[in-house]
Amino acid sequence: MLGMFIVAWEGTPPSDKAEWIAVLRQVLAGELGSYRVVFQRHEQGWRFSLEWRRGEPAEDEAVIANSPEGVAYNIYFNLVGNGKPMDATWKPGT
Repeated sequence: MLGMFIVAWEGTPPSDKAEWIAVLRQVLAGELGSYRVVFQRHEQGWRFSLEWRRGEPAEDEAVIANSPEGVAYNIYFNLVGNGKPMDATWKPGT
């Protein structure tokens, strides 16, 4: 079963939110389980919280899934790499 994700912004989302969602789609495409990403605007940029729910076990026992912490790291650095104004003083999981 492929995972799914939900994205939300507290307050007004950025005008380019479709680009943010495209980055999330790319990062989460191969991940197992379901994710909920909620963005919050802070003075230095955006932060997010990440919730993960386990999906059905992979049929292929050779599949290695990333931890939720690893997924959060990948989201953060892919958003930064795509020019999104993330809070540089914050790291996922803190």
